[in-house]
Amino acid sequence: MSYTCLVVDDEPLASKIISEYLLKLDGEIKVIEAGDALEAQKILKSEAIDILYLDINMPLMTGLELRESIDQDILTIFTTAYAEHAIEAFELAAFDYLLKPISFSRFQKSFIRATESIKSESHVESAWHLIKEGRRLYKVPYDEIHYLQAYGDYVKIHADSKVYLMKTRLSALAEAFPKSYQKIHRSYVVRLESISYLEGNHVVIGKDKIPISDGFKSNLLDRL
Repeated sequence: MSYTCLVVDDEPLASKIISEYLLKLDGEIKVIEAGDALEAQKILKSEAIDILYLDINMPLMTGLELRESIDQDILTIFTTAYAEHAIEAFELAAFDYLLKPISFSRFQKSFIRATESIKSESHVESAWHLIKEGRRLYKVPYDEIHYLQAYGDYVKIHADSKVYLMKTRLSALAEAFPKSYQKIHRSYVVRLESISYLEGNHVVIGKDKIPISDGFKSNLLDRL
């Protein structure tokens, strides 16, 4: 199987190391390099990318901002010298987080896992999500999370055990959730299996009635 990898890094040496690592690996691998996020955005519009290797600290737009702007399900591996961005990266559905300097053995293991995940498409349906609330980081299974609700600069995450309040944008958080979740309103994303029934322009989950926008209703009905 062949893979096309996009390496995004504003440091030429760092980009070269990752590219050389990729070319040492077994298989048919095409490597494309971008020196910043804007160049990467142009490439993503014209190329089908299998694996995105993404630096975080870059001029104009950070790697985190770039990933948030991508409306595609691309397996993403962050490559950075800074450990403190790991939570944000995994909130954006990062597959892996490699700390520079990256050893070849660590890189190779990550690549093998990534290609196995692409083959099985298992990266789309993870079992749980990390929820950062204040200083705490909760590991909550997806089958316990029923819907997401925009709440100013936060998102309310309605789960079995409690309602979590996470500082993030709904669009960014929803992108990290599996395809079993559906946006039904600009302020709501719901887990399809959690819906008890539809009533007019609302879905009912437990005791909660959640509005459906006209623009999202047909997509919702198609998936039910």
